[in-house]
Amino acid sequence: MSELVSVLVPAYNAQRSLAQTLRSALAQTWPRLEIIVVDDGSTDSTLEIARRTGSARVCVLTQDNAGAAAARNAALKSAQGSYIQFLDADDLLAPDKISTQLKGAGAGERSRLLLTGRWGRFHRDPAGARFDRSCLWQDLAPTEWLHRKL
Repeated sequence: MSELVSVLVPAYNAQRSLAQTLRSALAQTWPRLEIIVVDDGSTDSTLEIARRTGSARVCVLTQDNAGAAAARNAALKSAQGSYIQFLDADDLLAPDKISTQLKGAGAGERSRLLLTGRWGRFHRDPAGARFDRSCLWQDLAPTEWLHRKL
């Protein structure tokens, strides 16, 4: 059986992007997902949008505004997955992103594993995303990944 993956989405005043972000998470080809949205005290319709997904795979939590890190931590406390996918409320996932990464995970051969992949930048229109190679587009130990990222 495939491992459960928890997709953690902190959201604050994200009404313009959250629906599309959640659609990209729900469209994953990986079969076992839970998506945890933490509304961080939004004053717009973020909470209503999160609740309208109509999917049992989406869990919506709320908290008073405490910042993105606190929202991520709240989602992490609720997560049941063996793997964690952080996803900002204004980002999108390619449909095979999680499946592709977990193929390289080796079914939990190591207790700590950092998986990364290609990503593209876009402004307003995801169809215009540019996927420029970087020094992070390879298998690296977690400490080496952080060193290169910095």
